[in-house]
Amino acid sequence: MTIVVPIYDDPEGVVACVESLIANVDLTRDKIILSNDLGPQADNIESLLLQLIGSNPGFSYNRNAENLGFVLNCNRAVLELDRSGNDVLLLNSDTVTTPGFVEELSAVLYSSPRHGVVTARSNNATIASLPDARRVASTRRPVGRSREVHAAVLPHLPRFTIAPVAMGFCFLVRRELIDAHGFFDETFSPGYGEENDFCLRMDLVGYRSVLANRALVFHTGSTSFSGDRGRSLRFAHEKILVERYPFYVGALQLYRDSGRDPVDFFADTFAPGDALRRIAVLLPARPTPTDRERADAVLANLPADYRATLLSTSGRSSGLRPPRRDKAVARAGATDALFDGVVLLGPVRTLADVTAAARLAPRVIVSVPHTGHRGWQERVHDAETHSFSSLAEDIADTVCGSTTIDVVTALANAVEQPIDVARLRRRWTLLGHVSSAAGLHLYPRRASLKRRAALALGSLSPRASSHLRNIVGRR
Repeated sequence: MTIVVPIYDDPEGVVACVESLIANVDLTRDKIILSNDLGPQADNIESLLLQLIGSNPGFSYNRNAENLGFVLNCNRAVLELDRSGNDVLLLNSDTVTTPGFVEELSAVLYSSPRHGVVTARSNNATIASLPDARRVASTRRPVGRSREVHAAVLPHLPRFTIAPVAMGFCFLVRRELIDAHGFFDETFSPGYGEENDFCLRMDLVGYRSVLANRALVFHTGSTSFSGDRGRSLRFAHEKILVERYPFYVGALQLYRDSGRDPVDFFADTFAPGDALRRIAVLLPARPTPTDRERADAVLANLPADYRATLLSTSGRSSGLRPPRRDKAVARAGATDALFDGVVLLGPVRTLADVTAAARLAPRVIVSVPHTGHRGWQERVHDAETHSFSSLAEDIADTVCGSTTIDVVTALANAVEQPIDVARLRRRWTLLGHVSSAAGLHLYPRRASLKRRAALALGSLSPRASSHLRNIVGRR
């Protein structure tokens, strides 16, 4: 393949990127094009690069006559400078590669004739980030943490995952697609959104975007476009995407809901990173005073090294009161955090209770007023009353009684055991089918008017962008 590295600024990052390529790429087989786009430190970067690559025949160095911007710089390198006929790996200059990444990306690309674009996993790559969801949602993903989580889930992840788009920081494309369809659309110049546009164009002609789960490339991100300009470009080009590809918003939501492997979704819990046990106690929909008393009792009796959050699937959390200072309350649909285990307090009255519990943690403990064999009399009663307790028990790791001792003991036993990956996948698949059949998850065929208006306003007034993120994140 030909690896194209477009360069604008950040000398230290550029040097780290090229050093990692020298270490991890077989330059007797693959070639590398470094394309300097005349950023503010162009001369310094050129001097550093020429000294670094020397006379190595695997490298070629280009300096543009003028600043072209990211999109045009990439197009020139791919369409004009590279005459090899190789597949093209576009690699951002703020990346650091790891051993075997080239071979793995190529193997995934050619594992199916329908694979058109492949990207690696990373610490900073939107849907390709690992971990994506986190036990503490506000924490960052430093390189060491992503490396640790990747190592923990690698034995369990599938080799690749089909996604709506591939990430442009590490973007391997079949040369035949470039020859037939061109490369980046200059509408997205100077940058942002061009790689998503390419992937969606290729999807329409039958080629998939793929995440190579065994390949790892670290990424700093946002070193070329920062401040108001970067935010303005991001909003403006996102607006183009959702108008050009109305299905894009729904595709991303569908991928997040069911397109990923559950090991990927819960990756952060496979290598917790601390000694705490993070627990959710989920009240049923329309909780009764007895339900609240049971929840309070469970929370009050958890061990000191447990951090618990009391959740409700109802629309409000304002009526919840944690019994201890180190406990939090929230609405299940409003939390971005993952937990090591979740307790679903029965009786389970809605499908939303079951699906919410299954997406909060890889270990599900269902507490019901009875244990043991569920006879036909009880099953008929459940069917008549539209109870979902049977389904909850079917997807549970542990079913326990309703006393505080029962629940706390079952919870402690469950979270000390390794995650049962086979059970996790069965649960994920079952609830995906049930939720789809019940119409619980709906996927828009186009972005809402509110979202499109927010994107337009954000592109005109970038300083308002932070206030618009919640709006833009909606369907």
